[in-house]
Amino acid sequence: MTERLPFVPKDWKLLAAVAAVAAVLPLMLPNDYFLVLFNIMALNALVVLGLNFLIGCAGQISLGHAAFYGLGAYTSAIVTTTLGWPLWAGLAAALATAALLGFLLAVPTLRLEGHYLVMATLGFNIIVSICLNQMEELTGGPSGFPGIPALHLGPLVMDTDRSFYGFIWAAFFIVFALLLNLEHSRIGRALRAIHDKELTARTLGVPTHAYKVGVFVLSAVLAAFAGFCYAHYVTFISPKTFDIFYSVQVVTMVVVGGMGNLWGGLVGTALLTSLPELLHRFEDLHVLIYGLLLMGSLVFFPHGLAPAAAAGLRAAFRRLRGTAPESGKRGNAPAPRATVRPIPRPDSGSPPDRDALAVQNVSVRFGGLQALQDVSFTVKPGQIAALIGPNGAGKTTLLNVVSGLVACQEGRILAGEGDITGLPAHRVARARIGRSFQTVQMFSHLSVLDNLLLGFHLSGRAGFWKALWHTPAERREEETLRERARAALRGTPLEGKEDLPAAVLSLYEQKVLEILRALALEPCVLLLDEPVGGLNPNESRRLMDWIGARKKDGMALVLVEHDMNVVMEYADHVVVLQHGRVIAQGPPRRIQKDPKVIAAYLGTGRRAGRTEAHSGTEETAC
Repeated sequence: MTERLPFVPKDWKLLAAVAAVAAVLPLMLPNDYFLVLFNIMALNALVVLGLNFLIGCAGQISLGHAAFYGLGAYTSAIVTTTLGWPLWAGLAAALATAALLGFLLAVPTLRLEGHYLVMATLGFNIIVSICLNQMEELTGGPSGFPGIPALHLGPLVMDTDRSFYGFIWAAFFIVFALLLNLEHSRIGRALRAIHDKELTARTLGVPTHAYKVGVFVLSAVLAAFAGFCYAHYVTFISPKTFDIFYSVQVVTMVVVGGMGNLWGGLVGTALLTSLPELLHRFEDLHVLIYGLLLMGSLVFFPHGLAPAAAAGLRAAFRRLRGTAPESGKRGNAPAPRATVRPIPRPDSGSPPDRDALAVQNVSVRFGGLQALQDVSFTVKPGQIAALIGPNGAGKTTLLNVVSGLVACQEGRILAGEGDITGLPAHRVARARIGRSFQTVQMFSHLSVLDNLLLGFHLSGRAGFWKALWHTPAERREEETLRERARAALRGTPLEGKEDLPAAVLSLYEQKVLEILRALALEPCVLLLDEPVGGLNPNESRRLMDWIGARKKDGMALVLVEHDMNVVMEYADHVVVLQHGRVIAQGPPRRIQKDPKVIAAYLGTGRRAGRTEAHSGTEETAC
């Protein structure tokens, strides 16, 4: 049974409803103390909003956002109080300082894997806290920084809790709307892809490092903006407000509300900001109750309160309507025999006698292991070249080298007239080289259409700024990309399934989608790693018939496959690898009879004689 993805609109109706509630809320509050609580909640929500976007979209956790919050507050305080500059200069200085330091922190650490960013941001937070305490002449030290001017917009001075409430919540909803725009854009899709499968995103042309740095800087700027607002709201700041415990607090708000869910960040912020106030009546037990509630939410709602509540409401709504989730059959049934319309692509400009791909004397070592040694072969436009060899021969490593996922120590790789040796994967994709993987790489939390749209990422031009403001040009571009993606799905087994999550597709359908996504790059060279692995014979033939039809477009294909029947039927040229070396290459029929190839698959002497008796094995097909 399959279930359609919940409809995810721009959330404008929900956003308008929440904004309307926030607008009338001051009229219902019994006293101004609650206004202070909601003002602090909005300040926290701005910090959480940026951090949640960083964690949910780029998959990076930061324990340094308290430092950016403090830098925004102190920078503006120094500029407007000590230097006497106007308020707008304080805001500009605060945002610029956070952006610069965020960039300098993110560029080196985001190239690393694991928890390096966590450690780097933790250290950064500690350093900033020490500086705020020790630089007494500039910051006031532990005694704090008094006399900060109140926030004002021209003649309008926001020096009361009620006036500041209107300003800070209006600012929050504007920022929230901008991030919703970004989340539902071409950039937002790429960021979700980075979070799920960064390596795959690179092969689709997504500059993952640049995007992660951009999101980190954006989240740092949002924290600094919140710090600016805080400083001019309370008009007195001290280092204790911006220590590491505040960083842990905002991360907890993200986790409790729901990582990667913007609404979840708001829910987590509202709960954890108001919970201590609500528990004060329990005197000494409030800390214990606070901890138990946090632990309970993490244990019983590991994906966050907001996603759990949304799922519960959808289930209750279906029960009230008396309807079941939409369903469909999974892939055990035979897939329809359909031809996939080729995605139009510009003429490569390469004459038929020129190599579409040339691998020249490529060698790769992993420490003491020689994975590839002096490998050379060429592929012409409209030709299928098959890479075969025993397990561990270096076939997938070679595809990784060509696609830019692994760097070669020696040799050159030419694509058409361009040298792509040593280029990162996203630049190799720009050189129009697409690929599939041995294990199908689906972004399981995205729909079929969104998975395919990632293949069209390089066809778009709108960046962060246009995506944030959802400009008319960005809207037109997004609609064009969606139309192209829908056109590519027509006439395929995926037609009519564009809104289904990719995780519910059959293996055959997932392979079709993965190859369609690679074809969306309009490649001159398509690298296929065991495309028929795990398929039954009928599915294998249908898939290979479709893949083989790409030759008519002049596309060169490099095929890694263990099924020798597929290789002998569809390949024009076969390259045989053993222990990272090319031991033979040529037409399939000649390779089939080559003694070195037979020895590589079957061994020699008595072992070969025993194995030859098993005529049904894959090896005897060679």
